[in-house]
Amino acid sequence: MSRRKHRLLTALLAVAASVIGLGGWGYAGAAASTPITDTGGSVLPHRSSAVTGALGVTFGFEDRTMAGGPYENQGATIYNYPMYTAKTATTDQFWLDYVEELVSAGVDFVGVDTRGFVPGSAVPNGGGDPRELTQLVNAITKAGAAGKLKIAAFDDVPASLTDKKNQVKHHTGGYTPPFDMADTTGAGEGGYQYLWDNDLKVFYQVVPDSMLYKVDGRPLVYLWGDGSMFINQGNGNSARMLQYVRSQAQSTFTENPYFIVDQAWLKNDPAVSSVADGEDDWFGVPSPTFTNQAFNGHTYGATAPSFSFVNSSHNMVIDPQHGKTLVDNLRSTVGAGDYITLVEGFSDWLEGAALWRTEAGSYNVTQRDYPNQNLNIMRRYSRTPFPTDLTVQAESADVVAGTTQGSPSGVYRSDLDVRTTTDTGSGWNVQNIVAGESEQWNEVPLQGTENLKVRVAAPASGARFQFVIDGVQGPVVAVPSTGGAQVWQTLDAGTFQFTPGTYHTVQIHYLAGGVSVNWWQAVSA
Repeated sequence: MSRRKHRLLTALLAVAASVIGLGGWGYAGAAASTPITDTGGSVLPHRSSAVTGALGVTFGFEDRTMAGGPYENQGATIYNYPMYTAKTATTDQFWLDYVEELVSAGVDFVGVDTRGFVPGSAVPNGGGDPRELTQLVNAITKAGAAGKLKIAAFDDVPASLTDKKNQVKHHTGGYTPPFDMADTTGAGEGGYQYLWDNDLKVFYQVVPDSMLYKVDGRPLVYLWGDGSMFINQGNGNSARMLQYVRSQAQSTFTENPYFIVDQAWLKNDPAVSSVADGEDDWFGVPSPTFTNQAFNGHTYGATAPSFSFVNSSHNMVIDPQHGKTLVDNLRSTVGAGDYITLVEGFSDWLEGAALWRTEAGSYNVTQRDYPNQNLNIMRRYSRTPFPTDLTVQAESADVVAGTTQGSPSGVYRSDLDVRTTTDTGSGWNVQNIVAGESEQWNEVPLQGTENLKVRVAAPASGARFQFVIDGVQGPVVAVPSTGGAQVWQTLDAGTFQFTPGTYHTVQIHYLAGGVSVNWWQAVSA
């Protein structure tokens, strides 16, 4: 064969590979060696590589949150409803979704809002029951996220001590009479068992050591304020309770808790300074929207993205300002070098402070510019603002366009056909995609050379799609038959070259239907 004919045949084979999916891949190896240049995108503020502090979030898992409503809080207008429709699914799927969202946000740890339990009660009993966390542990394992997401305790002590004591002792619950810190046994209106036996002990039983978030090798425990719902905190009483919990954790589990206490503990009992490891001053409504509290050589940050609790008797608001409030607060805590920053509250829809992926809707309904806005901002101030292996779920799009109306399965959202997937990692996939549909994600961190991959399933060949990033078209990817609508294969979808430190608008255009998509991934070269 002549050299000229050989070159012509090679070129024809390359074209064929890009159209028909040579070897079962949508776009052959040429995509990786010939990047498509994208000079667009935006430069947005994010964490400096010199900043090393940890970033975590609180996570309340009360009954209404896990059940998907009713979303009502004393007549206040509710904003930032979740995109995930919990009311249509089981609790194990609830945890699977939020593991994916927490990993997407890039947080170091999730501080689960533990509230103890009433002995002999069913699981859960009113939300915050630490026995429920078996499902979070299972979800982290199932999603393959054990190396990416760790668990800390955020103990809501008015609920875990005062309310649970009143449920057990008076069969009423609530915060009257208050909890007596001087009563060690529970003979009166106190008892160490409420913080240890009925709460943190179970937390350590349920969460394996490998999943605990540790500071200097010690599992992190936040303790909410011990204010008006308590009595006799002084004279070393509060300090002795914490020392008891520490000694029990050490003797039972060989764990030495790293206690970060609300500043009220120290004000009410100065002796706590000898037991606590850190201190936070929370945030205020309407201000200060963040705090930096120094203690024992470190500074601890606390903040929130927004707040809204307005009814006939309350007017408590922190304006999210289209995400600017969260950016400014993270810049002033994480960016200021705080040792640990805790953000309220991943699932706090009751107070308009949720960080989760919201439903699609206008700003005046959601107080978010787009569904993934707060997740993206959190990731920008995580340790990995530009992940080297960013995975994006197909059902998580910020914008959906096309011909499909509604989701017959009702699993996740109303504008896509989302189904429970059998693929590795579990979760959901988008199914029954038709020609002309498209999905879009906003402010996606992409820099340098990024190879795009898509996880697909198709009972027959013929489907085609392409990425369009900042208006720049990628190669058309031909989807082969994978053997079924739940038989999965990963396709190469081309390689792009981006300017360092930039964020992008990513679209997938479905040119011919008949494909299901689980996720897409950008892998740095």
